[in-house]
Amino acid sequence: MNSRGELGRRGETAALEYLRGFGMELVARNWRSGHLEVDLIMEDAVSIRIVEVKTLRCGDGFDPSENVTADKRRKLIRAARAFYAEHPTRKEIKFDVVTVVTDGEEVVSVTYLPDAFDALG
Repeated sequence: MNSRGELGRRGETAALEYLRGFGMELVARNWRSGHLEVDLIMEDAVSIRIVEVKTLRCGDGFDPSENVTADKRRKLIRAARAFYAEHPTRKEIKFDVVTVVTDGEEVVSVTYLPDAFDALG
């Protein structure tokens, strides 16, 4: 795996397949509104899930979910509001994190953190 972008794309693909295993459907990948971006927007029977994917190589020494900072959470909340303005729904909007760890070639682990935070921060 050569670039950080390639690593991120692989992680998003692994996360997408993992979430599909729970019966979720992809609404959008890399959805943008201005400078805001959401890695994955998924839908299940009762909610729209705004999903932040964090991917790291083995041995980086910390949990990838630690990269979902307060600033990143605020941006995701703003992005969710923009998404809702374009696509109103009666479903509840939830914020999830998926962490993907790779050895550089293969996915070593995928961890799903549903309802990782809420719109209150």
